[in-house]
Amino acid sequence: MTNGPRIDAWLRQVTAALPGPARARRDIVAELRSGMLDAADAHRRAGLPDAAAAAAATTEFGDPRQVAEAFRPELAARHARCVALTLIATGPPIGLLWAGAAAASHIAIRHAPPWDWAGAPPGSPAALPLAMAAIVVTAWAALLTVAATGRLARWLPGRPGLAPTTAAKSGSAAMAADMTIFALLAS
Repeated sequence: MTNGPRIDAWLRQVTAALPGPARARRDIVAELRSGMLDAADAHRRAGLPDAAAAAAATTEFGDPRQVAEAFRPELAARHARCVALTLIATGPPIGLLWAGAAAASHIAIRHAPPWDWAGAPPGSPAALPLAMAAIVVTAWAALLTVAATGRLARWLPGRPGLAPTTAAKSGSAAMAADMTIFALLAS
């Protein structure tokens, strides 16, 4: 059986309600289309005409918005994994760039820690430890995100918000580390 107008309309509604990257949405819609056509074929083999079989299949699958909503945790986990892998891949080169910027700046000229400089901004003594803490949080949160969205996810209790939360913490910590180091270099 080919897609009927009712099945196509149902799939368009699901597609419109799905968040996330286009590739992930295409994969989900292709799987739903396959299942929908199988269901419609089963109804047709049971004696229903094509239009009634398509209507029965869409009724069987349910409200398109609810179906799309059911895929949100999976799409969020895919996106979180992508963010974490990007942070893991780009973190070391960015760290090397920061080290190069520090070596080329006034930090390399002085032989004292930044918080002992004359005219250093207040709070400088805490800046470097805060930046290091943010870097550690970034690395661990990114690694936890990758673990929580990979094979380890099978053994974790049903926590659909874990991966997006750790990815958000990882990104926020990376931003905090960058801003702290930038402020330290700019001072």
